[in-house]
Amino acid sequence: MLFNLINNIRLICIKSIQKANSGHPGMPLGVSDFFVILWNYYYKNNLNNTNSINKDKLIISNGHGVIIQYVLLYLSKIYSINEIKNLRKFGSKTPAHPEISKFVDASTGPLGQGVGIGIGVGLRSKILSKKFNTKINLFNNKIWIICGDGCLMEGISNEVISFSGNLFINNLILIYDSNNISIDGNTHNYFKENIKQKFFSMNWDVIGPINGHNYKEILFSFKKALKNYFPVLIIFKTIIGFLSSDKSFSEKVHGSVFSKNEIINIYKNFTIKYVFKKKYYYDIKKKYLFCYIFKNYYKFLELIRLLNNIYIKFNLINLFLKFFSLSNNKSTRYISSIILKKIYEFNEIIGGSADLSSSNLTKPKNIYSITKKNFINRYINYGVREFGMCLINYGLSLNNILFSFCSTFLVFSNYMYSGIRNSLISKLKNLFIFTHDSFFIGEDGPSHQPIEQLKILRSLPRFYVFRPFNLLEVIISWMISMKLKKNSSSLILSRQDYKNNHYNYISIKNILKGGYKLNENNLKIDLIIISSGSDLEIVFETIFYLKKYFNIVIISMYCTLLFNKQKKIYKKSFFSNKIIIFESSNDNLIKNNYNKIFIYNIKKYGKSASSKTLMNYFNFNKKILIKICIYLIKI
Repeated sequence: MLFNLINNIRLICIKSIQKANSGHPGMPLGVSDFFVILWNYYYKNNLNNTNSINKDKLIISNGHGVIIQYVLLYLSKIYSINEIKNLRKFGSKTPAHPEISKFVDASTGPLGQGVGIGIGVGLRSKILSKKFNTKINLFNNKIWIICGDGCLMEGISNEVISFSGNLFINNLILIYDSNNISIDGNTHNYFKENIKQKFFSMNWDVIGPINGHNYKEILFSFKKALKNYFPVLIIFKTIIGFLSSDKSFSEKVHGSVFSKNEIINIYKNFTIKYVFKKKYYYDIKKKYLFCYIFKNYYKFLELIRLLNNIYIKFNLINLFLKFFSLSNNKSTRYISSIILKKIYEFNEIIGGSADLSSSNLTKPKNIYSITKKNFINRYINYGVREFGMCLINYGLSLNNILFSFCSTFLVFSNYMYSGIRNSLISKLKNLFIFTHDSFFIGEDGPSHQPIEQLKILRSLPRFYVFRPFNLLEVIISWMISMKLKKNSSSLILSRQDYKNNHYNYISIKNILKGGYKLNENNLKIDLIIISSGSDLEIVFETIFYLKKYFNIVIISMYCTLLFNKQKKIYKKSFFSNKIIIFESSNDNLIKNNYNKIFIYNIKKYGKSASSKTLMNYFNFNKKILIKICIYLIKI
């Protein structure tokens, strides 16, 4: 009976892929046996109530095979047959990878990233269980992660597996579809690791290798995994393209559709019809929930607040007045750190750093690190795992129950680029704090001096990149980041202290527009200088020297995406004169093409030297800016 059911699902997968003329039949044909058993008997999920806070999570790291989940949703009467026929079609409910939807917890595009996301989800569940479980378990779900050979070849999997084993995140069950085939052929030529010993060494328990087509062994392995006290890896040995007499055991079945003859060979032997019924799991009984509310009323209210994304409001003016004296002529990383102490009063804030807490200044003294014995704390020491940190942060922010941030140096955002991009595609709310924003860090050398990173980050669609200049801009950057719903953001902060006590009594509404005039009068404007962050110190020094002779207006463009969203009338008022863009990166700050714009930025990599030496090396100082201003005004 089970054999017939599973083969029927295989055939529907094939038909859908053939109809789309695009897809990956190899994986769903190979994993059908254990995937269907998992879905029908062990995956705790009531599809009629997908908002259940305690449902199991199913993350498909090798998301190219997500068609099998679509077929099971169709057989569970969630998706219609038309959605299965519309696989990969524009606007359908079956777009394939990457995806986050009502019924698909996550399927990922780049291999290995789903492992990191799943571990982030597992960490979030552990945090919430320690916070809210009191006698009645509101959170005791399992996180099931499907991965393949390619996922475990990617370096990201090593980072996050090591992290989760160290923290003993024991609600994880990682299912490894081991078929020894990738696009280039048999993996024995380039992937010979002893996976079992590797996972043992990183504090995981390992079940298998198990025959992935033997139902008794599959059932036994899942039962054993559910009773385990460690994060668990189950190794299933499978045949890629199972059923296909022409392409099984071959890389040819990975990502190409079958020919007519190959389809005939499959159908004539395995055309089977079978009625599917999923075993439904139901949520906590009402009487237990009422008992929880009665005994833990305030915890329940806090949970409702988190589930509805209702943040405690903080007063912008009070924050400014409170921290004004502390922030004068300080680095923006320091200014952000004193604001973060206040923000950590919100219980939903979870943050961490990739071994740079003392440099990023993201760990307040009264906030303690999460350990394997204490998940109630709210700071994460990620170790030197920038990419892994980014994907775990993704998992933490899934469903927006928590507001999470992670941090490292700006130059190391390159390690995280793919994960940030995936987060933006998935419309998740994340915050990335990047410090050491320019070559002014000095002697650490060109490997640590960011040049192109700002341009790369600003080029990402829907990514709010804030490079604030003073206390007011830092507060507003934090405020906007927390209010975003389907967008991620980043704070670009300086390491060095600089003069940032220049404020203009101007409407907060204009500051909220991402770009605004820091100084303004009714005189005729000779020149406009556009800059951001710590570079504005040089700009102000230049203006103080020239203000006797010329009327020069300074524009702080601390978030280009916000500015580009403003009305044309507002933007036009900025660009009616000669303009110089001045920034210590290779970005030009403004996407639009305006007339009379002179761009002065950095077009080469740095050197190991002091910041003063580098200012001369790059010709990036007050002296050169004065000369450029005078030249532009006179031409």
